[in-house]
Amino acid sequence: MAKKSLIPSSERNLNNHTSAKRILYPPRNSKPAKLWLWITSVLIIGAIILGSVSYITWNWLRNLQITFGAGNTPSTINVTTFNVQRTATYADLNFTVVNAQYAISFPDDTIQTGSALVRLNMHVTNKSTDQVSVIYYDVARLLVPGSKPIAPTNVHLSTGPKPGSSEMGWIDFPVAKSVQLSTLRLQLGSVAIGETLLTIPFSGPFDPNHYAGKTSRQSLTIWYNFSGNVLVYHLTSVNILYAYRGTQAKVGQQFYVLNFAVDNNNGITVSPGLGFDYIRLIINGYDTPPIDNTMPYSFNAGKHAVAGRVVYVGPAGMKTLNIAFLLQVVQGQNHYSVSL
Repeated sequence: MAKKSLIPSSERNLNNHTSAKRILYPPRNSKPAKLWLWITSVLIIGAIILGSVSYITWNWLRNLQITFGAGNTPSTINVTTFNVQRTATYADLNFTVVNAQYAISFPDDTIQTGSALVRLNMHVTNKSTDQVSVIYYDVARLLVPGSKPIAPTNVHLSTGPKPGSSEMGWIDFPVAKSVQLSTLRLQLGSVAIGETLLTIPFSGPFDPNHYAGKTSRQSLTIWYNFSGNVLVYHLTSVNILYAYRGTQAKVGQQFYVLNFAVDNNNGITVSPGLGFDYIRLIINGYDTPPIDNTMPYSFNAGKHAVAGRVVYVGPAGMKTLNIAFLLQVVQGQNHYSVSL
């Protein structure tokens, strides 16, 4: 005879349901949750430590000064100084080489390509009324006996002092060890564009006025008839220059500046045009127009001593200037000569 179960059928069904549920959905283990909490904590702490180290490292690198070249410290640098005190003019600026210094390195120059450096301490003055720009990397060269011209590696000067001002600074050149400062020379001028080169030797013969402008006083008077009205031109002087308004003359050339004072004794305004239109310098048989002009287009009635200039480029060292005034209304021109 089969035994009857003492467990009610409803309870048996409940137990069977619970067992099936445990098979499908096993109970969760609390250990993985704790593991994830531990890992998250470690990551947060690591991020905080990494951020702190990065910040400290960044501040250290920001304040670190790296010197390329010789690893001398300021306290061990041996500097040799040679007093120069020589001045010459290039591109309408006066350049004074105050002194030349030699050292294996300088603490304020981290750009070094040679075994040593020569530093030229400079005083630059702009006495003109023009803003003059100089690119020292293009025009400044150190001349060392037996070597090719040396370009600067570092410049502590502006591209040019403002009109009527001056500045101090330095130019560094890479050199071999043990150069003799007294044998060096500074060259200013661009070979690439054919400029007249200025050279300042640090010792020996030196003519500081060789490239300085010269003025030739004149007393030529020209009566210029324009459309029946006569204007009187007084040539007061001629400036002979190696530079004009910040532009250096090309090799073998100079600037010739003709300065006029013009009288208009007529009762009406006379308008012959600008100097570009009718004033020429005859060079090698050809009429050469001016490269610059300040002559007014018109001269008011009764005005006297109206100043103006016309500027030409010609061969260096001309002793006589042949000037032509074009008639304009009809063909022809009048010629005039002056000695310099």
